[in-house]
Amino acid sequence: MRLEMVTIPSGSVELAGLRYLPEERLRPTALLYAHGFTAGKYSLDSLAGYLAGRGYAGLTFDFVGHKLGGSGGEMRRAQDVAVNLRDALTWLRHHSDAEKIVLIGHSMGAAAALQVAAWERERPAHAEAQRVAGVVCICLGTEPSRGFETAIGKTMLAQRSDYVVGAPARQLLQEVDTMALAAEEIGSLPALFIAARQDALISLAHVEELAELAEQPASVAVVDSSHLEAPDRSRGTIVQWLEKQGF
Repeated sequence: MRLEMVTIPSGSVELAGLRYLPEERLRPTALLYAHGFTAGKYSLDSLAGYLAGRGYAGLTFDFVGHKLGGSGGEMRRAQDVAVNLRDALTWLRHHSDAEKIVLIGHSMGAAAALQVAAWERERPAHAEAQRVAGVVCICLGTEPSRGFETAIGKTMLAQRSDYVVGAPARQLLQEVDTMALAAEEIGSLPALFIAARQDALISLAHVEELAELAEQPASVAVVDSSHLEAPDRSRGTIVQWLEKQGF
């Protein structure tokens, strides 16, 4: 596997990205990853590296305003991350020979993935562009902001809210609630919703509720993990799903 640092234009900001390029056994499907709130592309490194080892080229990047990343700028609204992801998708289409692209998001990044998938359905790319062929949502359910109203959630938010430059954290998280509802608008796009058994923020029931908003063939899987560790613990589940879908 080779790693390649890249920059992705998105409005007035250049997003800091990292490409994962398999040396051999390249599959026809590329993967575009989106990290969670207060994190950065590093949080998806293990997953992206593992899947690159299985032949899937990947692209990770840092959302705007996230201090642990290298993109800079400010996150003024939750929709900003969906715009970032859409721009990363455009960049990947111009720099990849893959036949199709699958979006993989964790938590807030999963909501952004659903929003971009919905936009793609509304405004399909031109015929020569690689189509978005599927979406994987890790640890995202209906009303994700409610998880931060619990004692554990409030503590986590108090510890990590300053990791994002921009609008107040609670405001942004409430906007993510609305963005997650884009699950209703992805049509028949193959979708996988992954719940973490020890997730103190997003319950299995809420993951299932969100999956039910999507048309079939949406499916739900459960991994033995906490919220933050879920991307790493989902590697085998995602590979099995990708291969089952013919990706």
